[in-house]
Amino acid sequence: MFKKLIGLSLSITLVLSPLVSAHATTTSCTQPGKSNNKNQICWGATGKLSWQTLPDFNKLIDQATKLTKLPKTLNPPLLKVSSSRKSWFDQTCTTDFPSTELFQCWGGDSNSKRTIILYGDSHASMWMTALDEIGKVQGFKVLLLAKLACPILQKTIWSYQLNKPFTECDEWNQKALNLIKSIHPDYLIATNQWKPAVDGSNKDDFGTSSLWTSEFPKALASLKSLANKVILIGNNPSMTTDPLRCAGKPNQNLALCASFTPNADNHEINLIESNAAKSLGIPYINTVAIACSPVLCPVVLSGFFIYFDQWHFTDPFVQFLTPWLAKQLNL
Repeated sequence: MFKKLIGLSLSITLVLSPLVSAHATTTSCTQPGKSNNKNQICWGATGKLSWQTLPDFNKLIDQATKLTKLPKTLNPPLLKVSSSRKSWFDQTCTTDFPSTELFQCWGGDSNSKRTIILYGDSHASMWMTALDEIGKVQGFKVLLLAKLACPILQKTIWSYQLNKPFTECDEWNQKALNLIKSIHPDYLIATNQWKPAVDGSNKDDFGTSSLWTSEFPKALASLKSLANKVILIGNNPSMTTDPLRCAGKPNQNLALCASFTPNADNHEINLIESNAAKSLGIPYINTVAIACSPVLCPVVLSGFFIYFDQWHFTDPFVQFLTPWLAKQLNL
């Protein structure tokens, strides 16, 4: 009977082992954020630190691109995907399109004397869930400065939402930069998504690449004097179709909801931004490689529905990515 129980236990272990979280823990550790050569990071959002194994994204993405059906257990559930964002997106934390008000929403360790400022557009709001946890674990207070659809360029861009040159973004950016200068944080983490250029009072799609080439390096360089260290988080994929609408169709083949990577990876703008960061000695974090193969960007990965719209990661997926992001930031 005892041998049968051992055999049953081994069978259960073998069956369940593929389902172990990518954040599976091993032995305890003492220095939060420290990584080792085993693709592990010392982490613990509850205060109990342990070595957590980081995801093998190449393997997970390969599995994801072969999915044809939604997994039985999906995080978030399909009906909650569109609302799967935290209060950092609320209009008391992230400035709306027509407003120029500068909100100050704090997270992380409120008792810390070390400061991180997360600065940018709605993608900064998206990453704030991760930075809030990173701040708590590694001992930083974190300030979010974010305005919808407002990149860090110090040159007027076009607003799709307001259908005019986005002067509100210019005004808000100046307020944000003045505040950042007065605080002079230990770390300034910037992130944004590209928006069209302006020609006179008209949208200029063809001029966007030239605008980014000339203006993004200037904007990034201007940040270096405002903080002890600047880090740039690159554009995440921009899906070519609405992932939720596609995946929600009855009997949908999930593979048809993926986007081709060359159409979704913001390659031209990301190359401009990453080259600018490299030339300035600023770390650049590639967020396409964790969500796309060289060919496809799937909509589900490791049981997580990745996007709440075509441009933003869901909050559960950002939580899943938090230890990985902590390693990339290397605070």
